[in-house]
Amino acid sequence: MVLRTKPSRIRGWPLIVVLGTYAVAMCGTTMPTALYPMLQDEYGLSTAASTQLFAIYAIVVLAVLCIFGSLSDAIGRKLVMILGLLASAASGILYAVAAEAPMLFIARALSGVCAGLVTGTATAYLTDLVSSSGRGASISSVANMVGLGSGPALAAFLTFFFPSMPMTAFSVHAVLSGLCIVLLAMTPDSVMHRGHGLKLSLPLVPRFALRDFCMGGLMTLGFAVMGGCTAMTSILVVRAFGITDLRLLGLIGSLIFVATAVGQKAGGKLVSEKIHLGYAGLAIGAVLIALAPRLGGSLAMAVYLAGLIVAGLSHGALFPVGLGIVLRRIEPRHRGSASSAFWVLGYALTALGALGLGWVGQISGESMAVSYFGAAIALCALGCAKLHRRWAGPGN
Repeated sequence: MVLRTKPSRIRGWPLIVVLGTYAVAMCGTTMPTALYPMLQDEYGLSTAASTQLFAIYAIVVLAVLCIFGSLSDAIGRKLVMILGLLASAASGILYAVAAEAPMLFIARALSGVCAGLVTGTATAYLTDLVSSSGRGASISSVANMVGLGSGPALAAFLTFFFPSMPMTAFSVHAVLSGLCIVLLAMTPDSVMHRGHGLKLSLPLVPRFALRDFCMGGLMTLGFAVMGGCTAMTSILVVRAFGITDLRLLGLIGSLIFVATAVGQKAGGKLVSEKIHLGYAGLAIGAVLIALAPRLGGSLAMAVYLAGLIVAGLSHGALFPVGLGIVLRRIEPRHRGSASSAFWVLGYALTALGALGLGWVGQISGESMAVSYFGAAIALCALGCAKLHRRWAGPGN
């Protein structure tokens, strides 16, 4: 099968539709975040089970990326994104009617199918539309984080204003997913392909770009912070800090994503020139997160929020730079596969952060687990900075 990028004249409204669709798809993946304490009470979930509910999403994303990561290179971007949105709509409907905990896990898995199909595909789609790996990585990263950040706030506010229907937010998102499917169906694809037959393969990076992939891959470390904090923040805030207002939980749950989106726009250029600043910021944010549970009162909450903001800003500045490094020498026909390979690393760390924090929390309690987690991330950030300096040195 031969696949070529269409001429670069396809921009305008198709670019807006793809950006909006990407954001809506990612919004659904974080909607349960602010509701974990409520889900714990209503469905009898333990802390470990709650983090597993988050982590199963990341695990399914990994599986889908590994199996179907290069699918859009074979059959086109639009069809793969529509399939992902169908999974998203099904997930929302299942959440809305869930009567028992296993249904939540199935809904979460379907959300993972959506993210796995859409994430790498949307990145490649947007890169095709703007004809620039750097700009494509930048705008796709912003759409990703805007979507992720809006999920907790949307779910919390709708649940607060419609307490008798706690799953209303998921019904709303299912409708939004359906609308995006209609808009995408009317949008031209960014690739032309001909031939028959389909060969699935793992998302791979050409050998000549492996060094780029390794350097860019180091910059996905912040996804571990995203995974751990997304899975644990609302539980920690309720159990350790005593905050139960759903609106505040939604805003706090969105904070790290908003900070990441701001970091992409405000710090991306600076960090692209001075990578060590991004790793330093990530380490500082992780240390603040680790210290917060050891403090008391309002100071603990303030330090924790500061840690989320600093870590989010640093992650936001780092990972689009990493994605741009990975894609800078990749031909259009391999962009879907290469961008999916990058996201595989990101979601692997997301799952590791959520599962690790949940397991340690089950043994030692949420507060101690967060402290251990923050300390580990800070050390890893320093190690990644050292590796990057070695690989990017003039002798390499």
